[in-house]
Amino acid sequence: MPTQRVRRKLRASLFSSLFLLGLTYMAPSSPTIAQAQNGFQPLTPVRPACPVRLGGVFTMGLGADRDPLEASAQNGTKLSSDSAKWIGDNCDVVAISPNCLEPQTYPTIRKEHPLFSPLLYVYASCLSENPNAEGNVGGWTPAMEAHVLTDANGKEIPYPTPGGHWMDFGSIAWAHLWRDRVLQLVGQYGADGVVAAELPINNTFLPQTPGKYPNFAARAEATLRWLRAARAKGRFFMVPEALGFDRPAGHPTLPPPLQADAPALKNRLWDDYFPYIDGAWVEDWVEPYWTGKPLPESEWERQQEAAERYSLNTLFFIAAGAYHNPAELEYALASFLLIEHRQGRVAFQPMPLYPGQRNDVGFSLRIMRQEVEHYSNYFNVPLGLPLQERHKVPTTGGMVWRRTFQNGAVYVNPSDTRTLTLNFGSPMRRLNNHLVRKIVLPPHSGAILLYQPPGD
Repeated sequence: MPTQRVRRKLRASLFSSLFLLGLTYMAPSSPTIAQAQNGFQPLTPVRPACPVRLGGVFTMGLGADRDPLEASAQNGTKLSSDSAKWIGDNCDVVAISPNCLEPQTYPTIRKEHPLFSPLLYVYASCLSENPNAEGNVGGWTPAMEAHVLTDANGKEIPYPTPGGHWMDFGSIAWAHLWRDRVLQLVGQYGADGVVAAELPINNTFLPQTPGKYPNFAARAEATLRWLRAARAKGRFFMVPEALGFDRPAGHPTLPPPLQADAPALKNRLWDDYFPYIDGAWVEDWVEPYWTGKPLPESEWERQQEAAERYSLNTLFFIAAGAYHNPAELEYALASFLLIEHRQGRVAFQPMPLYPGQRNDVGFSLRIMRQEVEHYSNYFNVPLGLPLQERHKVPTTGGMVWRRTFQNGAVYVNPSDTRTLTLNFGSPMRRLNNHLVRKIVLPPHSGAILLYQPPGD
């Protein structure tokens, strides 16, 4: 194991020891962006007894309407007071389109929950003439026509809805305009930063190939150029949608700082973009909602290392994990629990896949509330503080990932082919309340177990 990675683990273990000894720094109010970016800043979760930290990006089911799939961001529906209260009581990190917020919404939540991290959900590569459009950073003027995206013949690529425009995502001028508008919005709504969706490499909605960006390599370079220009370090957090970040960069990447060491990310876009972002929104965590199938083990490991990178560095990571049933939910949550650290702003967003429903219902806040209530024993499992970082241990059938907590342990088998069997010396309680001395983990599965108190 490389020396740097050993030192990183030792340092993280020291942090865990300090937590156990009660030597944590409890900020009286939310840390400033500069504080968070310039050093270690432990953050107490909203629900401190449970390490499953909730949050996500929400575009539906925000208002008082009981329809969970009401298109709130599309309709400009304001977040209801009841939903705002639920967010404050249960979520660590949330991103909502500005058109669904009032200027006092986030400050009101944060007044009661100082360590809640509010973000704005905005688009990076489009702009609307309608200031109340979903994800719009606003500020359209006729002069903006100089920055629209064009095809190979130099003509503007049409946007699917009236008044919208695809913007030239490789343009430094557009990136600067976007940055300045985001700074205004962050101040107006009392947000920490933005989740930037539809970056050049993950904008899948374009109807044709842009003239200047005919392939993935050109889009990857445009994304890097855009991130550099749109960056305003110390003034707002940049949390981009990370689809495509696992792809090779096409060139050697610079070695990251010690706390960001991640071998599986070397020479990939994760490393290329690292200096210019403050986290990531990963909407295909463990199992993408658009495929309904678990990721291969190699990609699972890249996601784990990316999440650890931002969790250990006091930064953001939003993991949206899909599942069809309790077993798949447990796998996603167990994978999340392997990398959650109290000093980070990490959050899990449930993306349930149910027969007869569209596959993106997890972007509904009301659906999330229903899932958290239905699977309360999963989302509220009282594991307590982690005692170590994730590590591999031998068991029947091969190696399994393990992490122990004060009140239990988590096991994950991300293998594509192997089935693993674990035997315990004393009974462990599963999330279905069954006591077990042995568990079998098929490929792409996990287990969250609680210690059985003596005498029970």
